Parts: sequence; C-alpha cells; structure tokens
Amino acid sequence: MKTRSISLAVCCCLYASLAFSQDDKKKIRRNFGTQYGVGVDVGFNNYLHEGEFPDEDVAPAVRPWGSWYVALKIKNRTHAAGNLFLQWGFDVSWYNFKFEHRDTRIIKGADNIQFERDTRDLDFLKSKLTAAYLNASFIPTLHFGGHRGRGWNWGNFCKRDGFSVGIGGYGGYRLDSYTKYVFKEEGDKKRDRERSDFFLNNWRYGLRMEVGIDAIDLFFHYDLNDLFASGKGPELNAISFGLAF
Repeated sequence: MKTRSISLAVCCCLYASLAFSQDDKKKIRRNFGTQYGVGVDVGFNNYLHEGEFPDEDVAPAVRPWGSWYVALKIKNRTHAAGNLFLQWGFDVSWYNFKFEHRDTRIIKGADNIQFERDTRDLDFLKSKLTAAYLNASFIPTLHFGGHRGRGWNWGNFCKRDGFSVGIGGYGGYRLDSYTKYVFKEEGDKKRDRERSDFFLNNWRYGLRMEVGIDAIDLFFHYDLNDLFASGKGPELNAISFGLAF
C-alpha cells in the first residue's frame, strides 16, 4: 500500500514538473518569433521651412485642428535579441493640410504652384490639400517589460506590457492628391475638388520615433525630403504626430 502511494506521489510530482516546464517554455517562446497585427495612426500634420513654421510669404499657415494625419497599417514585430525588437510593416496614409485662411487656393501653373487668396465675394468654409501615400517602415525598438502573445493581434499587439522606445525610417510613394474648397454662394453650400499632382514629390521618406506605454504609442514623423518637387513649390518638410493604436 505504501509502495503504491509513493509511486502515485512520484507520478504526480513528475506530471506537475512536466506541466510547469511546458508552461515555462511557452512563456519563453512567446518572447521570440514574429507577431502580426493591424493598427491605425491618428494625429495632426503640418510642415516646416528650414526647421520652423513658415511665414505667409513662403506658404500659407496650416490650421492645427482639422489637419489630420491618418494611416491604416499592417505591422509586424520580430524579436531580434534581448529587449531589441524590429517593428516593420506597410501602411496607407493621408496628409490633410487644412489652411488657416479658408479662401486659400492652390494654382498649378506650367512650371510651379502658387498659393493665392480667392477674392470672390463668397462665404469660404474650408480649403485643404490632401495627399495619400503607400509606405513601408522599419523601426528598431527597445522594449522593457512583458511581451506576451504570438500570431495575429489588433493594434499595438494588445497583450504587450511595459515601456518601449524606437526610432527608424520609412519610405512611401504618392497614390493620390487633390484640393478641396467648400464655400457658400447665395446661401447654397458648394464644393470644388481638383485632382492633380500639384508638383508634389512622388516619393516621401523620413524618420519615425515611437514612445510606448503598454498598448499605446506616441509617434512622430519628419519627412527628410521636400513636400514639393525641387523648384516647383516652396521648400517644406512635412511633419506629423499623434497616437498609434
């Protein structure tokens, strides 16, 4: 009877040890490999001239509220070593430059663009320039804390805990661009939309910084190349910042 009890106890201990070992291995394995997810960036955008917000004689001022930066992302996070991860993926993003003066017009000439004020006697409501890009990004990131979960996740790999910081690069190609003007004429709301390249650079590339706490990141973009083609418009570098989910 004692022998049977001892054998049963030994079997239970071995089973518990094996189960613990398997769980522990699973936890360790979760720190490696690649996680996949989808997410979105939501924030604001503007532009700089020689590192400062431009004067009106260079480019029209951009209204902060309403100048939205939005990106829909497919992203991945690959464990490299220790606390180092590589975040990489693809996204479609939209710059929306909403001008402070609602009567601002972008006129595309033969060789360049001009910003002009519409002098018609109308009630101007909105003036903006929108540009869409297909982008790829690659961001080395240091992550301090838990990194649980594998496979598909929504957003910032929603089971992630702790603090992270990363800086890397991105590049993109322009898919579309247009201007939109909204005004009232004799009490009727009207919209003018013009689709054109407006001498925007077809390519964009720059630096991205991310600082994250748990599943929410703050991001900052700085385009290293000019928004417009050389000699075709003012020398402006687009910037954007906001939240990444």
